[in-house]
Amino acid sequence: MTQGSTQPERRPTRRRRRRGPGWVPDQHGAWAMLAVPLLVGVFLGSPAWVHVPLAALWFVGYFAFFATGLWLKSRFKARWWPPVRAYGIATVVPAVAVLLLRPDLLAWVPLFAPLVAVSLWSSYRRTERSLLNDGATVLAACLMMPVAFAAGTGRAPGVWPGTTLPDGVTGVAGIGWPQVWALFVVVLAYFAGTILYVKTLIRERGERSYRVASVVYHLTAGVVASAALAAAGLVWWPAATLFAGLTVRALWVPRTEATPMQFGMGEVAASVLVTVLVLVLPQTFEAVGSGASGTSVADASGTDGSGASVALGAGAAATVVP
Repeated sequence: MTQGSTQPERRPTRRRRRRGPGWVPDQHGAWAMLAVPLLVGVFLGSPAWVHVPLAALWFVGYFAFFATGLWLKSRFKARWWPPVRAYGIATVVPAVAVLLLRPDLLAWVPLFAPLVAVSLWSSYRRTERSLLNDGATVLAACLMMPVAFAAGTGRAPGVWPGTTLPDGVTGVAGIGWPQVWALFVVVLAYFAGTILYVKTLIRERGERSYRVASVVYHLTAGVVASAALAAAGLVWWPAATLFAGLTVRALWVPRTEATPMQFGMGEVAASVLVTVLVLVLPQTFEAVGSGASGTSVADASGTDGSGASVALGAGAAATVVP
């Protein structure tokens, strides 16, 4: 205490140094879009060592992407640069590891590059809330699913429907690229739908045009996803049921007084349902395939028509729904 004072002397306190902006992404909905396609692709193709650096590159790359977007939006202000530099450097090690293990995965870069460019340009123009930017980021996120599948199944000569994997190489339950792209449609249809759905709950709440667009989208998405699954030889009606439920949600929830926490938890539940669905549907591939081929399956195995009936019965028993 100082002389003549009855109050204790205050010691100077050190101010905590605040971490600068851009270090931690604040887009909570992005985590599901990052994790679900990656995890689904890993399990559809079977886990491989290359998935470890690929996952690290995916998540650290997102941090770098987020920080770069903010830096561009600020018109290159210095205070936004440190996280861009740090995360950019951090991506080097996992990127090199992926290239050393699987240099053929570079073939996917041309699909990602324009989508990333669109999103960063939107950030620079400060239109990152636009439907164009949201669509580009969702598509880029969902593309990680076939990339992770390719990484797990080995080098494939092509990635489009109609091409085959190398001899003896298949994904879970014997699926190939046609089935993977059909499941990709389901995942993409769901996450693209969240763009309109979330807008009807926050920024465009009360706007009838957005509510109508969201409902129409989910109805259409259900039809498209079901058709894609059926064309690939997978059971389609579980996806139709799921999107029917999502349509009802898109119609009903915006009319309620749901809080961000409540519909956020609903999004988590929906993401889990989609994940379970696309992981279970491959198990229906052989069942549907045997049903479609009918007698040809029996003939190939050297059995008669009764054998085909047994195969169909076993296929129906193997059909699992979420």
